[in-house]
Amino acid sequence: MTFRELTRQEQTLVNRALDLWGVFDALKGKTFLVDSSSKVYLMSPELASVVIKVQPDVAGLAIGSLGKKKQFTPTLAGANLFARAGGKGKKCYVRVGENAEKLVLYGRDVMGDSVIEASPELGENELVIILNARGEAIGIGRTRFSGKSILQKGRVAITTLADAGSYLRDEANNNADSSSGGGGGGEAERRAKMTRGRGTTAAAQQPKRRGVPG
Repeated sequence: MTFRELTRQEQTLVNRALDLWGVFDALKGKTFLVDSSSKVYLMSPELASVVIKVQPDVAGLAIGSLGKKKQFTPTLAGANLFARAGGKGKKCYVRVGENAEKLVLYGRDVMGDSVIEASPELGENELVIILNARGEAIGIGRTRFSGKSILQKGRVAITTLADAGSYLRDEANNNADSSSGGGGGGEAERRAKMTRGRGTTAAAQQPKRRGVPG
């Protein structure tokens, strides 16, 4: 992985995105670096100068990525930072109820009647940060409708692209795989012991042959 400074065009793209998410002023004075996979990292100017020289494996906070279509897409860590930094009053945030929060955390899409707050200025196919009722970022999605049509009942209004529950699901799957692997090995070992035991028992039960005098 190689870190580098953003080009002027990339910096303009990031600045526009930060303004869209309502955190441009809150993040003034911070430095952004991009790695070889086009992921954008936030850090202090002092840390950035060291990172450019040392090129460590990990540095700063990954807040988003630069796509081929000249679009900045926030990561969940970035979405959480933007929401906490006070940007949640801007248009590209959607607030959902408690039941919808549980579904989003399992990767489900958002129904229109689950949205409790959305800007009428939202357009179709726009990236949004999904907030729960407490204003915490729980996912990133893309709108299927614009304006008040987002609130229509019985229709999927927002496609969930990423959710905060994915990390917990991945951890649970990894733990389950580890447990399954360990359990499988233990079961195989128990079966082997039982087989050996049955063989030993059978051998012990066979009558001894008397030797024939020569």
